[in-house]
Amino acid sequence: MDLAQRIAQLEAAQRKLTDKDELWRLITRYARAVDEEIDAEQKAIFSQDAIMETRPWFTGKPHQGRDAVVKSFGHYIATFGNRRRFITNEQVDLTGADTATGWANWLVLHAHDGESYCGWGVYEWDFVRAADGWKISKMVIIVECMTTLEEGWGDAEKMVSDYPGGKRK
Repeated sequence: MDLAQRIAQLEAAQRKLTDKDELWRLITRYARAVDEEIDAEQKAIFSQDAIMETRPWFTGKPHQGRDAVVKSFGHYIATFGNRRRFITNEQVDLTGADTATGWANWLVLHAHDGESYCGWGVYEWDFVRAADGWKISKMVIIVECMTTLEEGWGDAEKMVSDYPGGKRK
């Protein structure tokens, strides 16, 4: 392998590492934006045509478009206070020069009307590179457990409580 090929190979490897670092930072920016109610940051991390859905809650038509996605997080923020989410086991795969997918586990602690809730599940993402950096273009939030302290989390029948103020759709 000549010097030019070695340099090209190193540059490609560096770009992959840089892209993955930027995607991991995007994931943490999402968590902070929602937990700390940073509206401008929420708008900055989603693509204009973003799609988001939460399962099993709100399994009807997904939220489509950045404004609809950010509005749905506004509803979540108004429903649950004192939010703290923890994202672990991130897997990020570059699928093209300007596309990627991701997967991670999440744990969230928050409160509603004086009751503490604990929940966990999975995030599934699609990412796209825009002129100003990577964006979330699709986000599926899978709720595997969401329950109050009183209901507990060990009973499989009670693993996902109804959304406060309404039933699952």
